[in-house]
Parts: sequence; C-alpha cells; structure tokens
Amino acid sequence: MKRKAPHGFTLIEMITVVAVIIILAGLVISVTGLVNQKANRTKAEGEMKAFTNALDAYKNDNGIYPRTEETDKLDPRVDVSPTAGKYTRANLALYSALTGDFEPKDSPDGKPESKNKNYHNFNPTQLSATKDNTGGVANVRYISDPWGNPYGYSTAAVKIEEEYREDVRKNPIAPRPTDLEGYNPTFDLWSTAGATTLTQKAKWVRNWAE
Repeated sequence: MKRKAPHGFTLIEMITVVAVIIILAGLVISVTGLVNQKANRTKAEGEMKAFTNALDAYKNDNGIYPRTEETDKLDPRVDVSPTAGKYTRANLALYSALTGDFEPKDSPDGKPESKNKNYHNFNPTQLSATKDNTGGVANVRYISDPWGNPYGYSTAAVKIEEEYREDVRKNPIAPRPTDLEGYNPTFDLWSTAGATTLTQKAKWVRNWAE
C-alpha cells in the first residue's frame, strides 16, 4: 500500500497561527501594563501617605510645613513635566526637611546631621542617588516616585495667601488674587504617574481633588 506523504501547514494556516500568537502576546503585554500601572499607583499612594504623616510631625515641631523659595516656585497648576528642574529642586527641599540632611548631594542618605531631626527614613529604592562604598546611597538627587520621576511638592498656594494678607494689611479692601497657584492652603504633594503633558494631568496621584 502506498503511504501518504505527511501533510504540512499551508501558508494560510501558518499566517493564521502567527496572527493568533501576535494577538495573544499583545493582550498579555496590555494586561501586564495595566497591572503594573495599578501597582505603581497603589505604591505612590502609600508613600505619599507616609510623607504626609512625616510632614504633619514636622509641622507639630516647627509650626509650619517645610517651605523654601524652591517649593514656592513649583506650581502644580502649570508645571506638569516632572523632568523640569523645578521638580528636582523642590523635591530635594522636601527630602532635606524630612531627613534633616541639608547636604544631600555630599552626605549619605538616611543619616541626618546630628543637630537636625529625622522625620522619615527613606528606603534606598525610593531615592534617585548613587551608591557609596558601603552599599548605602550618596549624592541624593530626589525622592523618586514608582515611575522614576521626582515627587512634586509645592507651597505655591501658601505664598499667594501670604502675599494677599500683606496686601490687605496695606489696603483692607485689596481684592483676593484670581491667578491662584497651587491647590491646597498648606502644601501640594503629587506624582505625575509618568505623565508629562497637561492633557495627561488626570493621571496624577495627588493630595487634592479637582
């Protein structure tokens, strides 16, 4: 009896199989991306809550929340790109206030100067920094959110309110400014969640409601 030759895949069948594999791979990548994004948001929310607790402790001791010229300059209403220098400078001011390390680029993280109080112990993975020869971190650049960008920290609204009160002191009927900066009367804290443009601002993880 004559044997039949093995039946191979036709070109159409091979194309179909490859197409199915590509579709399945795309679904897996999409689901993985969504899971990672959700995990990052949850992590950012947890970190921001811890920072807020530390900021409250700082205020209890000092009467005010940390504030510098750099934190006054960062305005979450208009400054949307986390790669801008404003973010890094304001973020570094926050780091210094919470750790007591006012020379973060020259000394190891997590070891505040003896005369300054430490309000929060940062995990090295939370910092954009370089490793020192002991396995710790040095040359801290900023507190990093789960997407690798600086957290935003602003006291811009405090600055505007302060300026308004000074205007009222000079002129009791001075109008309240309409060109507001910031959102909260105390401080704004946020992560841009990887977004870099104004149209993506709805993705932010933030401590105010819009």
